[in-house]
Amino acid sequence: MEALKDFSWIRQLSLYAKERFELRGFHIALVAVPATETHHDGRFRYRLLAMDPILGRPVLAVDLESDILGDYCLSVELAEGRRVLARYDELPKLEDFRTAALAEAERTLPRGGGAGRGGAGPAKRSPRKAGPRSSR
Repeated sequence: MEALKDFSWIRQLSLYAKERFELRGFHIALVAVPATETHHDGRFRYRLLAMDPILGRPVLAVDLESDILGDYCLSVELAEGRRVLARYDELPKLEDFRTAALAEAERTLPRGGGAGRGGAGPAKRSPRKAGPRSSR
Protein backbone atom coordinates (compact mmCIF):
# COMPACT_ATOMS: atom_id res chain seq x y z
CA MET A 1 0.00 0.00 0.00
CA GLU A 2 1.18 3.51 -0.77
CA ALA A 3 1.29 6.36 1.74
CA LEU A 4 -1.40 9.04 1.69
CA LYS A 5 -0.54 12.28 -0.07
CA ASP A 6 -2.36 14.41 2.53
CA PHE A 7 -0.07 15.60 5.35
CA SER A 8 -2.74 17.10 7.65
CA TRP A 9 -2.49 13.95 9.80
CA ILE A 10 0.84 15.07 11.29
CA ARG A 11 -0.64 17.92 13.32
CA GLN A 12 -3.82 16.02 14.14
CA LEU A 13 -1.93 12.98 15.37
CA SER A 14 0.39 15.00 17.57
CA LEU A 15 -2.38 17.12 19.13
CA TYR A 16 -5.55 15.05 19.16
CA ALA A 17 -4.74 11.30 19.38
CA LYS A 18 -7.23 9.51 21.65
CA GLU A 19 -6.19 5.89 21.23
CA ARG A 20 -3.38 3.86 19.66
CA PHE A 21 -3.25 0.13 18.93
CA GLU A 22 -2.22 -2.38 16.26
CA LEU A 23 -4.32 -4.09 13.61
CA ARG A 24 -2.90 -6.56 11.07
CA GLY A 25 0.63 -5.22 11.56
CA PHE A 26 -0.38 -1.58 11.08
CA HIS A 27 -0.18 1.06 13.81
CA ILE A 28 -3.67 2.51 14.27
CA ALA A 29 -4.42 5.92 15.76
CA LEU A 30 -7.86 7.25 16.58
CA VAL A 31 -7.96 11.05 16.39
CA ALA A 32 -10.74 13.35 17.65
CA VAL A 33 -10.43 17.04 16.77
CA PRO A 34 -12.40 19.17 19.24
CA ALA A 35 -15.21 21.36 17.96
CA THR A 36 -14.62 25.10 17.83
CA GLU A 37 -16.99 27.96 17.01
CA THR A 38 -14.87 29.04 14.06
CA HIS A 39 -14.28 25.45 12.92
CA HIS A 40 -10.86 26.51 11.61
CA ASP A 41 -9.07 23.43 12.85
CA GLY A 42 -9.86 21.59 9.66
CA ARG A 43 -12.70 19.70 8.15
CA PHE A 44 -12.02 16.47 10.06
CA ARG A 45 -13.75 15.73 13.37
CA TYR A 46 -12.64 12.11 13.73
CA ARG A 47 -9.99 10.09 11.94
CA LEU A 48 -8.76 6.55 12.11
CA LEU A 49 -5.26 6.45 10.65
CA ALA A 50 -3.53 3.18 9.69
CA MET A 51 0.21 3.75 9.68
CA ASP A 52 2.58 1.48 7.84
CA PRO A 53 5.41 0.87 10.34
CA ILE A 54 8.07 0.77 7.62
CA LEU A 55 6.91 3.85 5.71
CA GLY A 56 6.13 5.74 8.94
CA ARG A 57 3.09 7.31 7.27
CA PRO A 58 -0.59 6.45 7.03
CA VAL A 59 -1.72 4.30 4.12
CA LEU A 60 -5.40 4.46 5.09
CA ALA A 61 -7.57 7.12 6.71
CA VAL A 62 -11.20 6.63 7.61
CA ASP A 63 -12.55 10.11 8.28
CA LEU A 64 -15.63 11.80 9.64
CA GLU A 65 -15.51 15.19 8.01
CA SER A 66 -17.81 18.14 7.64
CA ASP A 67 -18.66 19.75 4.33
CA ILE A 68 -19.28 23.42 3.58
CA LEU A 69 -23.00 22.99 4.28
CA GLY A 70 -22.38 21.64 7.79
CA ASP A 71 -23.30 18.03 7.04
CA TYR A 72 -21.01 15.18 8.01
CA CYS A 73 -19.73 12.33 5.89
CA LEU A 74 -17.83 9.15 6.60
CA SER A 75 -15.14 8.67 3.99
CA VAL A 76 -12.20 6.39 3.31
CA GLU A 77 -8.97 7.71 1.83
CA LEU A 78 -6.23 5.70 0.16
CA ALA A 79 -3.31 6.88 -2.01
CA GLU A 80 -5.49 6.16 -5.08
CA GLY A 81 -8.28 8.45 -3.94
CA ARG A 82 -11.18 8.99 -1.59
CA ARG A 83 -14.76 7.75 -1.47
CA VAL A 84 -17.73 8.62 0.71
CA LEU A 85 -19.25 5.71 2.63
CA ALA A 86 -22.13 7.45 4.44
CA ARG A 87 -23.67 10.87 5.15
CA TYR A 88 -25.04 12.17 8.46
CA ASP A 89 -27.24 15.14 9.38
CA GLU A 90 -25.80 15.20 12.90
CA LEU A 91 -22.38 14.45 14.33
CA PRO A 92 -22.18 10.77 15.31
CA LYS A 93 -20.68 9.81 18.65
CA LEU A 94 -16.99 8.94 18.69
CA GLU A 95 -17.80 5.34 19.66
CA ASP A 96 -20.09 4.95 16.65
CA PHE A 97 -17.43 6.38 14.36
CA ARG A 98 -14.81 4.04 15.86
CA THR A 99 -17.00 0.99 15.18
CA ALA A 100 -17.65 1.99 11.54
CA ALA A 101 -14.01 3.02 10.95
CA LEU A 102 -12.63 -0.24 12.33
CA ALA A 103 -15.02 -2.25 10.16
CA GLU A 104 -13.78 -0.36 7.09
CA ALA A 105 -10.13 -0.83 8.12
CA GLU A 106 -10.76 -4.57 8.50
CA ARG A 107 -12.20 -4.67 4.96
CA THR A 108 -9.44 -2.55 3.42
CA LEU A 109 -6.14 -3.38 5.10
CA PRO A 110 -4.31 -6.42 3.75
CA ARG A 111 -3.63 -9.34 6.01
CA GLY A 112 0.04 -9.56 6.88
CA GLY A 113 0.83 -5.87 7.19
CA GLY A 114 2.33 -3.15 5.08
CA ALA A 115 5.45 -2.42 3.06
CA GLY A 116 7.78 -4.30 5.37
CA ARG A 117 5.76 -7.51 5.09
CA GLY A 118 5.85 -8.32 1.43
CA GLY A 119 3.83 -5.32 0.26
CA ALA A 120 4.97 -2.84 -2.36
CA GLY A 121 7.30 -0.75 -0.25
CA PRO A 122 10.27 1.42 -0.99
CA ALA A 123 13.24 -0.19 -2.69
CA LYS A 124 16.08 -1.24 -0.41
CA ARG A 125 19.15 0.94 -0.65
CA SER A 126 22.78 -0.02 -0.32
CA PRO A 127 24.50 1.37 2.75
CA ARG A 128 26.30 4.65 2.20
CA LYS A 129 30.04 4.77 2.58
CA ALA A 130 31.38 7.10 5.23
CA GLY A 131 33.79 9.76 4.11
CA PRO A 132 34.04 13.31 2.91
CA ARG A 133 31.58 14.60 0.36
CA SER A 134 32.91 16.12 -2.79
CA SER A 135 32.03 19.74 -3.45
CA ARG A 136 30.58 20.51 -6.83
